[in-house]
Formats: sequence, C-alpha cells, structure tokens
Amino acid sequence: MTKVLVTGAAGQVGSRLVRQLLDRNHQVVGTILPEDPCADRLAGLDIELREGDLGDPEFAEKAVLGVDAVAHTANLVGDAHFENNVRATFNVARACAARADDLQRLVSVSSSGVYPNDSHAMACAYHPVDELHPKRPTGAYSLSKLLGEQIVNSFALASGLRAAIVRPSGIVSGDAVLSRWTVGFVAAILHHCQSSPRGEMYLGPAAEPWVELERVAKAPDQPCAATGPDGKPWVYQLVDARDVALGIVCALEAEAAVGEAFNLSCPRPIPYPEAAAILAELTGHEPLQFRAPARWVFDLDNTKARSWVGFEPRWGLREMIEDALAFRAGESDGY
Repeated sequence: MTKVLVTGAAGQVGSRLVRQLLDRNHQVVGTILPEDPCADRLAGLDIELREGDLGDPEFAEKAVLGVDAVAHTANLVGDAHFENNVRATFNVARACAARADDLQRLVSVSSSGVYPNDSHAMACAYHPVDELHPKRPTGAYSLSKLLGEQIVNSFALASGLRAAIVRPSGIVSGDAVLSRWTVGFVAAILHHCQSSPRGEMYLGPAAEPWVELERVAKAPDQPCAATGPDGKPWVYQLVDARDVALGIVCALEAEAAVGEAFNLSCPRPIPYPEAAAILAELTGHEPLQFRAPARWVFDLDNTKARSWVGFEPRWGLREMIEDALAFRAGESDGY
C-alpha cells in the first residue's frame, strides 16, 4: 500500500493519522473543506490536498481516484450534522465500491455511540462493552454512525469492497483529558443521569446527586476520586486521538481487518481514584474523595483489535495527562 486517502485530514483524528501514515512511508492524499478552519494542522506536511465537500458525490468520486486505500475520518460532531455525516459516508462508500477491484481497503470511522457505552444515558446490556453488544444508538449523531456502518457494509457486500469499521470510545486530544477527572465533570455526569431514566445511574425524579458534591468541593477543576455507593471506583475508558489514528493504521494494514469492526480505546479502564491521584501529583491540586450515590462505568473492550490486527494503544492515563499538561503549557503541539 503506497498512497492513502484520508478524508477529513485536518480533523482531530485525521491530522494525527496523516502524520502516522507519513511516518510509515505511505504517500498521503487528504480531503479538506473549502476554507477549512483547521487546515493549519497540516502545515508543512508532505501531502496532496483535495479541497471540497464530500456531500457532493462528484467530489467524492474524484477524491478516491489514484489512491490505494481510503481512511474515512471526515465527521462533524453533533445531532445537527446527521444528514451531512450520512451523505458523506454514502458518497465515499459508493465511490470506493466503484473501485472495488483495485482499491485495497476502506476503513470507516464509526463511534462507540452505536452501542452506546454511556451507562449514564442507557443501561448497557453487559460490561465490558465489546463488538457483539446490541446496537441501540440514542440521538441523531449516534444514529448517523450506525447508518454509516450499514452503508459501508452494504456497498462492500454488493461490490466486494474490502472494508473495515473502527469504533472509538470518547476521543480526547490537546488538554481535554485534564477535565475528565474533575468535580465539574463528575457533577455533569450526575446531572445527566437524572435526565435518563433508562440509564444505570438513575435515582428517581426527585434526586439531586450533584448537590453534595458541589457543596464539599473546593472548585470545579479539583481532581475527584469518585466511587459508587459500595466503594467501587467510577471507571472511564476513553481514547487518545493518536491511538485512534493508530487503530486505523492497523485496520488499513492487517488482512484480518476486512469485513470486521473493532473497538478502539485506551489500554485499560481507568479508575477515578487512580486518575485523581496522578492529576494531583502532577498539578499539586488536592483530590476530593467522593462517594457518589450511583456508580458510573464507561468502558469499551479493545481485546478484538489487539488480537486480530495488532492494535497496541500507547497512551495510557499518565501519558495522556503528562502530554496534556505539556500542551497546556505550550511545550507540545499535541501530535
């Protein structure tokens, strides 16, 4: 494989994927939107850029010409972008299917929202959440991702297109991970769970589980060592954008990826007390020990990706926090 098209090349995942492909001596072609506000992420890189809107089927057809493989990362987050995301995936998959005889691979980026693994929003069928978990997307954005998977699989079935799907967990980059272990984030989850009677954490219509947390906390950005009522830790298994890019590379290169879907997440589920302790160590902010009236579990099992395509996520908890602090201090560009 020598030339790879990365759709959404200036995006959070796409810009990191471009760099990893270049590091592996692939030629890279990227699509970006006209006047893309994130185009500067690609400044100085040796890639060919094709500017246009993948919602236009003619542009999608032109974009896939002359490449050996396609990584479809183009995506706009939010329910308002449902039609855009579905149409772009349809156009890319159709254009790839037209080249099924000579295109080596299409890897399309979906989301763990197809399950979902947000236990505060909907109770999971079981933990950890693996690729066989029932698909029950809530909201237009997650639905667009499941439809995108079905579109890709339908074109692959009809044409023989060699396709694979990856499903990242909650993606972080820059310094975003620093807020995930704080009083403010825990309070937001407790607020959200009370609007979701189908979730694992719902406590009844009159409950206000965030009130005590906000009363005892020093500040919203204080590290929070959250546990459930039985003392078991809250758990979060998010994923660094660089590891999502790595998972895509694995799916592009491994023969076993064809026709399959793979969860992408950080090396292991992260307990909140462990995260709060590391954040406190590195920032000097005293962690708050808080026993919540409900336990949050957000996990995404990556065993299949590890064993089938050699996915070995590099960014664990300490690595993500250290890099995020360096980024915030202006000592790293986040790539």
